[in-house]
Amino acid sequence: MDVEGLLQSVIRFSNFMTSRLVVSGVVFYVLSGFTDIGSTTEGFLPDADLLNEVVQNYQTIFDLLGVSDFALLLIFFLFLTTIHLLYIAFNRVGEYLPPAISPLSGWDAIDDVTLTAFDVLREARGEEHTDDENQRLYEFKKKLREIEKSTEAAFHDEIEGVSAAYRIAKALMLFTIVAGVYALISGTYTNDLKILLLIIGLSLLTALYSAFAIFRANYERIGSLRQEVISQFLEFARIWAPASYQQRMERACMPSRDLRPAKFVVMVPVYGTLDALVADLRRIRQSRLRRKARLRPPAN
Repeated sequence: MDVEGLLQSVIRFSNFMTSRLVVSGVVFYVLSGFTDIGSTTEGFLPDADLLNEVVQNYQTIFDLLGVSDFALLLIFFLFLTTIHLLYIAFNRVGEYLPPAISPLSGWDAIDDVTLTAFDVLREARGEEHTDDENQRLYEFKKKLREIEKSTEAAFHDEIEGVSAAYRIAKALMLFTIVAGVYALISGTYTNDLKILLLIIGLSLLTALYSAFAIFRANYERIGSLRQEVISQFLEFARIWAPASYQQRMERACMPSRDLRPAKFVVMVPVYGTLDALVADLRRIRQSRLRRKARLRPPAN
C-alpha cells in the first residue's frame, strides 16, 4: 500500500474542501444577515439551538421515510456539489476582477539565453553540418523543452494554489462590498456591519499575501529553470565545441536582461488580456482606414 500517496491524497482533499468551505461559510454568514434564521448574538454562527432543531427535524423525517444509506450519501454528495459550484463561481468571477496576475512563460524567460547559445553551438561546427549533428542539436532542444515542462509541473500546484486564493479573495471582497451597499440601502441586514468590514479586511490581506506569494513562486520557478538550462548548455558545449567557443558559451549564458516573473494585467473574456483586445481593435481600425483610403476617389 502506498502510504505516502494516500497521505498526499488526503492532504489534497483537505485543501480542496477547506477552500470551498471557507467560501461557502462566508457567503452563508453574509446572507444570514438578510434572512431571519435565529439569534446570532452568541457568535459568528446562528443560534446553536436552532441548528440542533433543524438537524433533529431532518433526522425525524429520514426515520419516518426510511431513508437508506444511499439516500444519505446522495444528500451528502449534493451538499458537496453545491459548495463546489459556489467555489467555482467565486473562482471564475475572481479571475476577471482586476488586477489579475499573469506569470511569465518559461520559454520566454530563457529566450535571451537560448538564442545566443544556439548561435554559438552552430558556429562551433562551421558552415557545414552533418545530418547527425543537426539531429543532435534538435534532440538537445527537445531536452530543453522537457526541462521547461518539468519545471513548470514542479511549481504548478504551488502557483495554482496561491492563484486560486488570490482570485477568491478578490471575489469575496466584491461580494461583501455589494452586500454591504445593499444592506445600507435596504436596511434589511440584521447582523453587525462591522463583520462585513472584517470580512473585507481579511479578504484584502489574503489578496495581498497571495499576490506576493505568486510573484515569489514565479521568481523561484524562473530562477530554477534558468539555472538548469544554463548548466545544460555549458555541459553540452564541453563535448561539442572547442575551448575558445566554450568561453563564448559562458558569456552567452549570462542573462542579458532582468525579468519580471509576473505582471498585473486586466483579463478580458475570449481575448485573454486587455492588451490583446486593444491591439486587435487597433489592427481592425488601421485596416479600415487603409480600406477607406483605397476606396477614396483621387483628388482632381
